[in-house]
Amino acid sequence: MSAKALGNHPGDETLSEVQQLEGVAVPADAPATGKRHLLSGLRSRLLALTTGFVLLATLLIYPVLAGTFRNNWLLQRAQAAEIAALAVEAAPDGRVSDELSLQLLTQAQVVSVAVQEKEFREQILAPSINIGRDLVTIDLRTEPGFGILGAFSHMFAPQGRFLRLLVEPSMTQDAEMEVIVPEVALKDGLLAFSRTLAVVAIIISLVVGAAVYFAIYRLVVKPVRLLTSGMVRFAGAPEGADIEPVPGHTDEMNQANAALLSMQKTVSAAFRQRKRLAELGEAVAKINHDLRNSLSAAQIVSESLSQSEDPRVKRAAPRLERAIQRAVGLAEATLRYGRTEPTPPNISTVSLAPAIEEAAAEGIAGCGEIEWRLEMQGQVAAMADPDHVHRIIANLVRNAARAIKDQPGRVSPGRITARVFREGDKAVTEIADNGPGVPPMVVGQLFQPFSGSATRGGAGLGLAIARELARGMKGDVELASNGAGGAVFRLRVPAAA
Repeated sequence: MSAKALGNHPGDETLSEVQQLEGVAVPADAPATGKRHLLSGLRSRLLALTTGFVLLATLLIYPVLAGTFRNNWLLQRAQAAEIAALAVEAAPDGRVSDELSLQLLTQAQVVSVAVQEKEFREQILAPSINIGRDLVTIDLRTEPGFGILGAFSHMFAPQGRFLRLLVEPSMTQDAEMEVIVPEVALKDGLLAFSRTLAVVAIIISLVVGAAVYFAIYRLVVKPVRLLTSGMVRFAGAPEGADIEPVPGHTDEMNQANAALLSMQKTVSAAFRQRKRLAELGEAVAKINHDLRNSLSAAQIVSESLSQSEDPRVKRAAPRLERAIQRAVGLAEATLRYGRTEPTPPNISTVSLAPAIEEAAAEGIAGCGEIEWRLEMQGQVAAMADPDHVHRIIANLVRNAARAIKDQPGRVSPGRITARVFREGDKAVTEIADNGPGVPPMVVGQLFQPFSGSATRGGAGLGLAIARELARGMKGDVELASNGAGGAVFRLRVPAAA
């Protein structure tokens, strides 16, 4: 079978052809699979490899088989010569006519036969042709092994050479028998044996290869084609493609099928979430536009209030104005976060005590009676953005206060404690509470946007923004400890000299 014929089997389809045969839509931007090769299919390659391996095994054992054939052929000639010698001994006076001698030599496929007694040598059947001097002696009584080298020497022997066989006869009482045979007969026999062996090896290799061919198609190729078709369909519409299990007959295929289904579910969920986030971003942009207009009006009102002569209004107006400015900045920062634009910090020396007190007052507001306490180890200042520090602390305190407020069946008073200290070149602020702690299912995705929220009704964006702001100041925010007795969040920022 030619290589071209091997390449035309059903296992040779390229990915594009498989997709067309399966009725799968190929994405427009899918990479080209390239020109098909003759043995590109898995089954065709296995057929070729199996055939090649069987032929290789035959080639490896061929010298032993050829040597065995050569030895058997020589022994058969020796036995035929012994039978011819017995026929001569049975004739009257131990002699036969030249015509009968030639007939016996022809049937035994030998040239001459002689026997060696202890005291004399007798020519039983004389040669009918000229033997010449090109004679090779082979002593079958002492020759070891399979005659591997002898077989190859006979196959490539020159024309006109004869073999002189020395054997110990088993049918007569003679001590030794000498048989001369033409080497060309052995050479022709070896060549015919080699041709027959080659044909048998090719047939066996094709039969074994075909069996492997169809077995692999059943166990591997067919499930892989179905798996590939499912992957192509999924690539065309990842957020809405039908996820169908692929039948498999092996543990490996079942494992690959399970991994594919898990990947498809994960990617589909990610695409759906991305679509929702895009829609949410568009909605936030619209809300931000209207919100900024409303905050601008509130800012004008706050400026008017600042001119009031009422002492209470004068004290509250600056705080109101700062809250409105922070609200405007928060709306803008939310949009920048959605556009993956980092917020550049305005680094300056920040005294943490008043900054934390002001942020905590904003975070606790509206959460009921919650005890607030600030513990300082000396005066600690940080090199940070004051507005960013305020937003981070307010977010952490607000989360703690809401967790305490929303804890069902709570009887003990709520308590939030801020501990501020210096650790090396970092200013550390820990916000601890006695609430229910962060749910375990949320801990792993606590700082991922829109992935989970520790408070009821939260969007899951506050801690993600807090960490981004802290890292923009070369610091970080982390969950230091968590349990049924409350959670502790730690903010690290560079300390001031």
